Amino acid sequence: MPLVTRLTKMLGIKHPIIQGGMHYVGYAPLAAAVSDAGGIGLVTALTQPSAEALQEEIRKTKSLTSKPFGVNLTLLPALQPPNYQEYADVVEEEMKTGQLRLIETAGHFKGLQPFVQQFKNAGAVVIHKCVQVRHAKSAQKMGVDMVSMDGFDCAGHPGEMDVGNWVLLAKAAQEIDIPIVASGGCGTGRQLAAALVLGCEGINMGTRFMATTEAPIHDNIKKALCDADENSSTLVMRSIPNTERVFLNATAREVQRREAESPGDFSAIADLVRGDNYRKVFQETGNVDDGVWSAGPVMGLIDSVVSCEELVSTIVAEAEQALTEKSCLVVPDSEAPPTPTPHFMVTYKYVDDVLEKRAPVRAAHFEVVAEFKARGDLVSGGPLADLSGAHIVFRSAEAAAEFVARDPYVASGVVSHHSCSEWSVVV
Repeated sequence: MPLVTRLTKMLGIKHPIIQGGMHYVGYAPLAAAVSDAGGIGLVTALTQPSAEALQEEIRKTKSLTSKPFGVNLTLLPALQPPNYQEYADVVEEEMKTGQLRLIETAGHFKGLQPFVQQFKNAGAVVIHKCVQVRHAKSAQKMGVDMVSMDGFDCAGHPGEMDVGNWVLLAKAAQEIDIPIVASGGCGTGRQLAAALVLGCEGINMGTRFMATTEAPIHDNIKKALCDADENSSTLVMRSIPNTERVFLNATAREVQRREAESPGDFSAIADLVRGDNYRKVFQETGNVDDGVWSAGPVMGLIDSVVSCEELVSTIVAEAEQALTEKSCLVVPDSEAPPTPTPHFMVTYKYVDDVLEKRAPVRAAHFEVVAEFKARGDLVSGGPLADLSGAHIVFRSAEAAAEFVARDPYVASGVVSHHSCSEWSVVV
């Protein structure tokens, strides 16, 4: 069952998931793969050295997918800013076929208004990334169609106010009329479900999409993301101020050391934060310590490199399960005394290498879960915190037996032992 939101309706996509713009990651292969998976992928404009190169990358994306996709155009301080108008003109030209549909803007409002108007006149859906609610209000007045709220846990540039998504999204939902997308720290289906409940229309993911088979970056970087945890990012350029959240490595520590010695002096760190260093790490050396590169604490939720198709389908299935599971918490008032009702609990014991074993069949498992949930046969349950097994409660013994017979986890050997027992609940 698809999750239908204002985001999916506006863009004509299946799932409310955006692959955000990322320097030296947002190329045609990744954007096309995300779009083919039912989300919407973005080509990062300023990763391309010229407007002509951007046009080639957009056309390459069109050759790889027939689905809608987008372009990210970020306006940030630079010693030698690019010719933004040339890039915008290329985007407008390539929108004529209707496939290039979403334009993600980010950065300073100064000078942004003409580009927003240009893109909207060409028929684009424009989403602007914001780190504060007041920025979102300004973007709304400017005429953008959606805002992407970037919490402090985002990779890249989280702003200078350090407001996390738990407050930022709730506040934006109260004060913004146009659709909101959650951005920063997103990587699982339960987070998608939580974002929808908080008032968002979908999620935007960056770091999580880096750890996919289609992401055009060095395998060493993907491995580093899987090996890292939620404490493996840090902040640099705080004294400039142009704060960036990056992977915690030797170069990031050296940037912080120099900033402490010469706060506010960009020239003291310029050689370490050059964009070309970023490119070389991702595209050439794969040495995680060679430069500063954006990554967020969502690394703590990444345990494997999967295809975009598997990632998106797993996230959506998990979100559907979470939303359906929690809907049973809302019950009508009743004066009738509670009575015990027989249910049946299936107990699973997982194999030791469950993370590796379940990866190929995880999406299929969640599809079966979603079906039984939709039928009303699966009441609650899920994996144990230590992933040693799972408890799943069903309304009947027949439903429990059917689920076990059809569950890919059982068929593929993820489950080493299973049993079913009566389990009474009060209703």
